[in-house]
Amino acid sequence: MLDEPTAMLDPNGRKEVIKTVRELNRQEGITVLLITHYMEEVIHADRVIVMDDGHVVMDGTPREIFSRTEELKKYRLDVPQVTELAWELKKAGVPLSDGILDREEFLAQILPLLQKEG
Repeated sequence: MLDEPTAMLDPNGRKEVIKTVRELNRQEGITVLLITHYMEEVIHADRVIVMDDGHVVMDGTPREIFSRTEELKKYRLDVPQVTELAWELKKAGVPLSDGILDREEFLAQILPLLQKEG
């Protein structure tokens, strides 16, 4: 169980800690419970549980959870930056999927749209 293990680290330090935790999980089969406010740290998780005032208010895969951007904001939580960008573009009418989790996924969806326009 790790409670905010990257809170005081710079971005590179955060990446290294998360990389190490993922390796422990994948290679050693160790279950990891990670408590964090950095949403980018959970995009590769098997399961995300969102709590508010001691109650579970969401439970699902990262894609399921981050597809509910507006609801997350009601609980004063952020989403990964690329998820936020995709959500804002989708609200403006750009045909993107819900719950985009990383830059590669975003680019795979946005580049074909840009090529159609260009």
